[in-house]
Amino acid sequence: MKQLDEKKRRHFLNNWVFWPPFLVMVLCIALSFLNQDAFATAMNQGYLWVSHWLDWLYLLVGLAFVAVAAFILFSKAGSIKFGGKDAKPKFTTFQWFAMSLCGGIAIGIVFWGVAEPIQFLAEPNNGIEPFSSEAVLFSMSQVYFHWSFTPYALYTLATIPIALAVYNYHQKMSIGSGLYFLIGDKCNGPIGKAADAFSLFALLGGMASGMGLGLMQIASGLEFSTGLEPSRLVWALIAVFIVVTFTFSSKLGLDKGLKCLADQNLKIYIIVLAFIFIVGPTAYILKIGTESMGTLVTTFFQKSTYLGAANGEDWSRWWTIFYWAMWIVYAPVIGIFLTRLCYGRTVRQFLLVNLVAPAIFGIIWFTIFGGTAIHMQLENIFDLWSVFQDKGLESAAFSFFQQLPLGTILVFVFLVVIVISFVTMADSMTSVASIMSTKGFQHEDGEPPTVLKVVWGVTIGTMAWVMISFAGIDGARMLTVLASLPLLFLMIALLASTLKGLYGKQDQE
Repeated sequence: MKQLDEKKRRHFLNNWVFWPPFLVMVLCIALSFLNQDAFATAMNQGYLWVSHWLDWLYLLVGLAFVAVAAFILFSKAGSIKFGGKDAKPKFTTFQWFAMSLCGGIAIGIVFWGVAEPIQFLAEPNNGIEPFSSEAVLFSMSQVYFHWSFTPYALYTLATIPIALAVYNYHQKMSIGSGLYFLIGDKCNGPIGKAADAFSLFALLGGMASGMGLGLMQIASGLEFSTGLEPSRLVWALIAVFIVVTFTFSSKLGLDKGLKCLADQNLKIYIIVLAFIFIVGPTAYILKIGTESMGTLVTTFFQKSTYLGAANGEDWSRWWTIFYWAMWIVYAPVIGIFLTRLCYGRTVRQFLLVNLVAPAIFGIIWFTIFGGTAIHMQLENIFDLWSVFQDKGLESAAFSFFQQLPLGTILVFVFLVVIVISFVTMADSMTSVASIMSTKGFQHEDGEPPTVLKVVWGVTIGTMAWVMISFAGIDGARMLTVLASLPLLFLMIALLASTLKGLYGKQDQE
């Protein structure tokens, strides 16, 4: 009975972490609702200031994380096991990879798989001629760069100090615990609470804007499939369905909810990839993929430091810097999610499954989707770029699928993929938000309180609907990116904590 009471006490609401981000986000949405243009302008100007003065730091942090991740992967510290030498994993490697991929970045590659390669083909940087052979290689290699090693390096190195502190040093499940190796038990005080609160605020904005884009894409898919035109009512119905679904899945927990969703989601991904590879321009896909990988390898450091300062270009501000800011926003929170999955695994296994494998998967995804889309565009099979300009990026994938054999079926299948992907990501992030909102949550506690999952699920769904229906999504996206500024310095601290935790003099338990 005493043990049960202690567990309930740990699940009490953490007021300092829950209320500030919740109330500030509601206030921001209210302000954007009252004056959308003024809110969007203010957020845009804030982002311009941040990207003007600190764009170089965002790029250097991303490059540093890749370099440190590579070093750890091949060092002796890679053999350290989360939970100690006797810890046993809960999930198979496939289940682990499926949950890590689908619960984190996978919805991004679904949304941008066709849109981004065509966008870069039509609007490359540094004076490259649009739709040229040079633009093709730039497009594919830049997409690889954005969606492979750097984002996953940010995710994994934000996770390692948290997981090490939680499993090997008996700290609570929180982002603040990731600072344990730098400040010791002070990570449970105001500094740790501030780290959790800022991360939770950024997560709310990121989830709401991401879900808003998802509602628009799903509505676009319904229009392609059924002729039902997007509207506020349609968006609301989609939002209710997704919130109910991911809240129910989240209530079931990792073992019965997310694990099953992610497993099926990854299998559908593989089937869709295989089908497009077979019925699409197979030889072209293989050739352009090989050539683009070569371009990525030879230009990786250039891409990792390109700001356009020499030629007065601001392309990087609206693409690479924006992406890096978004990855930084999500990274600490993803760290909690990935921590829940890595018990009983070594650091090396963790990096292979959560950095190397998803980076390769992302490259394969964009090679097949992007290569096929570029081939359609250049061979005048279908003018995807004109469709994007007329109907928006959210319609990209559905227009693309209609040009393939069994296009009508593919549109329906991909619509299902989008829904499952959003539900999977929202499931994982809702659980993390709930964990961060409680006091002293320990990994052995299982799942956070259901009522918090419902609160966060309803809040995120409502915010997403309000933004796309009334307030405008651009301001909220910029607000999320602005939240990356304090998290940028938190990520630097987490990187230092990673190194000290792995290579310091602490005794591993």
